[in-house]
Amino acid sequence: MYFDSVNLFKTEDFINNLNNMYAHRDRNDESRREKLNCHIELTYRYFEFICRQKNLSDVFFRLEKNILKHKSEEVINLWKEMLANTVYMHDMGKINPGFQWINMLNELYKDTEAEKEHSLLGAYIYVSYFSKKIDKIHKRHDRFYLKYFMYLNSYIISRHHGILIDIKNYEELLSDFPEKYSKEKYYPDLNMDTSGKVYIFNSFSNSRKNVKDCLNEDDRLGFYIYIYSKLIFSILTASDYYATSEFMNGEKVDDLGLVNENLKRKFSEDIDKYSIMQSVREYEKNPVHDEMYTNINQLRSEITLEAEKNYLKDKSKNIYYLEAPTGAGKTVTSINLARLMLNSDEKINKLFYVFPFNTLVEQTEAEFMKIFKDDENIIKNISVINSLTPIKTIDEEDYEKSLLNRIFVNYPFVITTHVGLFNFLFGTSREECFPLVNMCNSVIILDEIQSYKNDIWKEIINFLDVYSEILNIRVIIMSATLPRFNKLIDYESENFAYLIQNRKHYFENPYFMNRVKFEMLNLKGEIKEQFKSLMEDIELEGKDNNKILIEFIFRKRADEFYDYMNENFHNEYGHKIVIMTSDDNKVDRKKIVGMAKDENTKLILIATQIIEAGIDIDMDIGYKNISIMDAEEQFMGRINRSYLRNGKVKFFKIDDCADIYKGDVRKEKEFTLLEDDIKDILMRKDFEEYYKRVIDKINVKKREFNDRGYAHFISQLNSLDFKELEKRMKLIDDDQKEYTVFISRDIEIRKDEFISGCDVWTSYKKVLMDNSIGYAEKRVKLSEINLLLNYFIYRVKKIPDQYNELLGDIYYISDGEKYIKNGRFNQDIFTGKKVDAANIIL
Repeated sequence: MYFDSVNLFKTEDFINNLNNMYAHRDRNDESRREKLNCHIELTYRYFEFICRQKNLSDVFFRLEKNILKHKSEEVINLWKEMLANTVYMHDMGKINPGFQWINMLNELYKDTEAEKEHSLLGAYIYVSYFSKKIDKIHKRHDRFYLKYFMYLNSYIISRHHGILIDIKNYEELLSDFPEKYSKEKYYPDLNMDTSGKVYIFNSFSNSRKNVKDCLNEDDRLGFYIYIYSKLIFSILTASDYYATSEFMNGEKVDDLGLVNENLKRKFSEDIDKYSIMQSVREYEKNPVHDEMYTNINQLRSEITLEAEKNYLKDKSKNIYYLEAPTGAGKTVTSINLARLMLNSDEKINKLFYVFPFNTLVEQTEAEFMKIFKDDENIIKNISVINSLTPIKTIDEEDYEKSLLNRIFVNYPFVITTHVGLFNFLFGTSREECFPLVNMCNSVIILDEIQSYKNDIWKEIINFLDVYSEILNIRVIIMSATLPRFNKLIDYESENFAYLIQNRKHYFENPYFMNRVKFEMLNLKGEIKEQFKSLMEDIELEGKDNNKILIEFIFRKRADEFYDYMNENFHNEYGHKIVIMTSDDNKVDRKKIVGMAKDENTKLILIATQIIEAGIDIDMDIGYKNISIMDAEEQFMGRINRSYLRNGKVKFFKIDDCADIYKGDVRKEKEFTLLEDDIKDILMRKDFEEYYKRVIDKINVKKREFNDRGYAHFISQLNSLDFKELEKRMKLIDDDQKEYTVFISRDIEIRKDEFISGCDVWTSYKKVLMDNSIGYAEKRVKLSEINLLLNYFIYRVKKIPDQYNELLGDIYYISDGEKYIKNGRFNQDIFTGKKVDAANIIL
């Protein structure tokens, strides 16, 4: 293993009275305490366990190769020793008499006047120890370079119970430590010389200047150091948490939820048995050669086979593009590719499926269940990680292990959201960073990553490029409208490959290109006149179309048109008129989707962009307020999906999409259907040309010298401003403060079966306030209740004037029925005023 030969800090040589010091005390039994040296050793054993289980030796070798270019063996060995001792020495600060007395009730230190803080002291001891070792290195440049990592490692030690913030402020904290915290008071049992204020201040400053020069010479070094920092923080905090949990709860961690050889074999066998894959293999034996396709499934099979062939031809890349038309079966193709990637590298032992929306998470889980329905061993190892899904339990009462698995994502097959993934990659808290080490040696399938704000696309792809290289991640980026993200990388990266070589062969095939035709509706006049023109067109189309979909940009506009239709529509053909926005709960959405799928129900569905978010419906005709190209194509994907008729979409403009796509160049007129050449691009499905223009525009904007420019991002990266980087890489901006309300009422979930909001709230409150159950059991039970809680939870822009209770950040309103209009939560009634467009998106 990478750290087999390193020298560890000899605690018995440098710490007096070590055998009488403690690291933890049992919450339920104050007399039961864990000795400090036992915790140190156990934490390091977990560190070694994680490194072995996750095959991290090659990860550290890659970090070494990229961070320590042209360095001597002496420098490399000391760097390695410092890294290992970041874990081993993480709790040395617990020798503080204040910690021993206040936290551990250690009678030997009851007369102390010291405060209990220990993390900064641990960092100071680490620096004092390694400063002497580094000062023996011959080359001055190497000394400063190593000291930079010494201070960085010590910063991680100082933050291992908190969050990563900004290393610049740490310099002052550490420099002031010798004068603020005397040896006699805070570390009398430390048997070694320590560094003084001037020494720390000067060497810290010089080391940063030295590395700054290195960063200017190597564009990627800042990424390597950031990833190094996040990975060490993840491993240290995970090892510490596992060790602490073992002492506190007796819960020994011996399984990180890996895809072992047996699971890989079963995963492959089940995919081969799946009916769709068997059809693909049949097509492989007798493919179409003359372009005379007789059904869309032949093209779907070709896409799966071409992607497979191109991956097997070049398995050395880290990032693969899977570009295929809407309705081309990307899910099955990607699962087959995941199988190949898991089998192509014995070190790869995790699969992450990552989506922008919870609806897609649910659909993919259902697809997995169909493929693996007869294999309990695979099914029990598939876990959904999002805010809606309860914590997966191991055994009925094993809450500790269940919670540990959820916190660290210790599952072989994970289905989650982009927000969850970005928390792992860029989050700053322990809880957000815990799963990062589990992403090493994994396959990540990223669906529709371009659906998020493109003013951070350049940052995203540069990070993914380096993360995938260092952590040995195989990334599949898939979409029907797929940008060539690598064009946003300033250097020539050889890390990318295209799984579909001739996209036009599929996109321009009539089965995909002609599945849905579109035209423009010119709605003139004031809003009521526009509504009237739109309604009249719907009345005309109602004769030949049973399923009609209308999408607006804003919730408010959808509500207004819904009311207008109910008052004015001449319903000659017996259509039901329904509405779906984010104001509808899960049950109502499910009912509406059921109506849309019922062949005998004629339906007019008025919706917002929530309908694009993976809602599995197939409509005859659609109307849509224009926004950005991706949204137009996603919407068209809801029309004539089965290709059993002639699909049609009519685009109109009532509202401008600028409010919801702030900072996104795609909202600009030159990239929308207001321009004839963009209409032509959408008709030909030439998204490659479209995104070439978009990426050129992004590159121009990124050259600007402002806080959204790429130079500013690199400055934040090189200075390890963790908190600002987390803020920058956040996928969803919180432009306005939102509040969570629980609207209590009785909801019919099935015929004559109701769920009571009052009962759900009472159950939630009971578990939340029950101090007799352990933390893990409480977390698991709350996650189960959260599934029901979501039927009654809404996000609003103002604190309610009247509410019955406030628990945490949730306002409980017992008489919620008064805010319900036509069976739906109504923002206008709740706020008591009209809601402006910016407040009612979706």
